[in-house]
Amino acid sequence: MGRVVVVTSGKGGVGKTTSTAALGAALARTGQAVVVIDFDMGLRNLDLVMGAELRVVYDFVDVIQGAAKLPQALIRDKRIETLFLLPASQTRDKDALTEDGVARVIEELRPKFDWVICDSPAGIERGATLAMRHADAAVIVANPEVSSVSDSHRIIGLLDAKTEKAEKGERIEKHLLLTRYDAARAARGEMLTIGDVLEILSTPLLGIIPESEEVLRASNFGSPITISDPSSALARAYVDAARRLKGEVVEMTIPSDKKGLFNKLLGRRASQQERMKTCNTEAGAKNLASDTRRTFMSDRLSGRTAVEPAVNSQQQKMKDCNATAGEQKLTGDARRTFMRSCLKGT
Repeated sequence: MGRVVVVTSGKGGVGKTTSTAALGAALARTGQAVVVIDFDMGLRNLDLVMGAELRVVYDFVDVIQGAAKLPQALIRDKRIETLFLLPASQTRDKDALTEDGVARVIEELRPKFDWVICDSPAGIERGATLAMRHADAAVIVANPEVSSVSDSHRIIGLLDAKTEKAEKGERIEKHLLLTRYDAARAARGEMLTIGDVLEILSTPLLGIIPESEEVLRASNFGSPITISDPSSALARAYVDAARRLKGEVVEMTIPSDKKGLFNKLLGRRASQQERMKTCNTEAGAKNLASDTRRTFMSDRLSGRTAVEPAVNSQQQKMKDCNATAGEQKLTGDARRTFMRSCLKGT
């Protein structure tokens, strides 16, 4: 049976839909069957983030009301075979969802998928409570700012009171996903630190998602960040979070696209070695030796504009004199006498 996970928060705009798509895609890329469900009736944003808005024929409400069967409403992702979307209705509000209808759809999905991920609307009203109702686990998305963390407190209370697990006396598994985190701003006191958030919410940390412009770019392209740019810091953060959600032990880090000092030094050393190789080749092509070669190499490697080394005038004169002696077919004492006279310029 598949696990049902609700991605929720009290405050809007913290990244629930982006996180639902990114986590769903990351899990599906490992070969697991994943369905993401949009519970945000009337707004319906998950299909846009998934790039499936033009493929919606039937929606969640159509299935609940019997206008379509579940397989008719499910949209298979065009990039990953094991990733599916159940879109929300754009013309009906949250009151169109019924408790029995939602329960029936979730129970039909459980045996068919490894993961059923519910994208909850913001707030604590009907849509949000229905999204968390049948969850085995919850991913609470919060920004490192006071209002978001405060609203997440309310969500934790609802998870412990209004879910099926709560009614059975069981505790729902909860994870905190901290989004839009900027370590530099936190150090300056412009946002809460990770320690501050954990102290307030006392919830296990699933992942730290760094602030990034890639979120907007991925949304505009209709592709989860874990598909569109899997090597980016943002995608790596979501992939690590997905692995922890599966139960893997993954070191908690804040991925970054910036090169560390060690990588910079390695790059600088490689660049210097390449320049040395190039300078040696040039010096060899010019037949430079001894002091002339060392001066040339020093100028090149220091970045100074290297002046073409002057040709040794004595060497050139020797070449010219030898050429003339050859043309005159001089040998022995006659050649030596001619060369002395030629080199003296007489």
